[in-house]
Amino acid sequence: MEASSARRGSYIDTSRLSRGEFVGMFSALLLVASLFMPWFSTNDSNPNSLIDGKQGNFTAFETFSTLHWWLIAGATAPFILSWIIARGHKLTWNAGEVTMIVGVTAAVLILLNGIILGKPGDTVEIGFQIGYFVALVAALGISAGGYLRQAGYVRGRKPPGTL
Repeated sequence: MEASSARRGSYIDTSRLSRGEFVGMFSALLLVASLFMPWFSTNDSNPNSLIDGKQGNFTAFETFSTLHWWLIAGATAPFILSWIIARGHKLTWNAGEVTMIVGVTAAVLILLNGIILGKPGDTVEIGFQIGYFVALVAALGISAGGYLRQAGYVRGRKPPGTL
């Protein structure tokens, strides 16, 4: 019985993981950690500077109703990719493509909920805090990790008329 398991190899082979998976997993952990950092702040000297009727510093959990859950779901992508690579599963797409797309989507969601659609609240003097920028960099890091993995799967094109 032991000889057959040695023939098949180990259940998980972490030597298959490349720099891309580690960049993606680190970025995913950083993204989740950023959700607990302050994302937005109000001006304490201005009574009209409010988020949900309050003043102070606000994390992603305190500011958004669903965005933080989408970002946590997106942060699982690099870990799923690493599992697929370490197990040696065959894919019908290039490994890392989905992780790259998830990272870009997370970055767009962060940009939408702060810069493009505006800061939370309908008041004035809402400022960005470190958590917002850490989350944006982490989301781009997830995308970069997926890009690094899928870049190794470049397929050369065949000339016309060849099989």
